[in-house]
Amino acid sequence: AQILWSKFVFNVLMGLAQLMVLFAAGRVLFGIDVMSNLLNVILVCFCAACACTAFGMLLAAVSKSAAAASGLGTMLILTMSAVGGAWFPVSFMPEFLQTVSKLTLVYWAQEGFLAALWAGSNTVEMLPILGVLLGMTAVLNTISLVLFRRGAMLS
Repeated sequence: AQILWSKFVFNVLMGLAQLMVLFAAGRVLFGIDVMSNLLNVILVCFCAACACTAFGMLLAAVSKSAAAASGLGTMLILTMSAVGGAWFPVSFMPEFLQTVSKLTLVYWAQEGFLAALWAGSNTVEMLPILGVLLGMTAVLNTISLVLFRRGAMLS
């Protein structure tokens, strides 16, 4: 568990740093107003990084090798990106896919960034979105920990 938590913390910090660099570049290159709601942008970045790291740990727990995890991860991430609204708005999708999209962490990260950057939501208004991302993190980490304790660990 200690090894998993150290990997989790390291990867969350790495993801947080990557997202902050992307938003800094967005501000410089495209004039995205990140500063007016910076705290909420950072909160969404943190929660999204936690959920993505937990998803990666689950992939490692269910895969027999690093190559298998990479292939499975690519397929699932591309699917979640398409269904979750990263490629085009969820509202363009059939009703069934709009419902399925709410099961992806991409959807909730998108909702969080939209709320923080475009809707100007305050922290209290964003709590449900942040709660879903952290809830996904908890569920995925719990499943991963159980699987790792059973010995399904990549070498």
